[in-house]
Amino acid sequence: MPDRVGRKITYMGYTGPIDSNGVGRIAAALNQAVNDRLDEVQLTFSSLGGYVADGIYLYNHIRGLPINVVFHNTGSVSSIAVAVFVAGGERYCSPHAMFMIHPTVMPSQEGMTSERLQSSLNAALADDARTENILRERAAIPGEILVARRFKDVYITPKEAVIYGLVHAVKDFILPEGYQMRQI
Repeated sequence: MPDRVGRKITYMGYTGPIDSNGVGRIAAALNQAVNDRLDEVQLTFSSLGGYVADGIYLYNHIRGLPINVVFHNTGSVSSIAVAVFVAGGERYCSPHAMFMIHPTVMPSQEGMTSERLQSSLNAALADDARTENILRERAAIPGEILVARRFKDVYITPKEAVIYGLVHAVKDFILPEGYQMRQI
């Protein structure tokens, strides 16, 4: 539906994990918006994270689309979902929202040899580096916060999110009258 200045905008919501199923649904919905020649997607978003590879894929996919994707953190955006969130051209969060970043977690497996442990460590460190590079490129999170996330969970309030450049402003998401919302 066109807004007051003639831009075609759609509104969508996503809450769920960053896994192949969820990422596939988000990418498909965004692709459809591009195919429908929309100008903008407003996406309410809440995710506790998931798989780094799926999150990096979605980040790159969103950044490559010829459409403005506006993210609204309307709950919690954590872990790799923060990297997905910063792909948005515009980013906002509710006053009651929260962000959390932390080190990459690798599941333990029984019977791990020293070589497999080293391989898992190398993979986790590489994923940490990829995620940190995205956060450095798209936000201004202080170095000491990024270092702390290598060792523990770091929670970021809405006020801090503005200071760190994760969001452009703190504001509640309100669906404009006459528009429809589609959950993906």
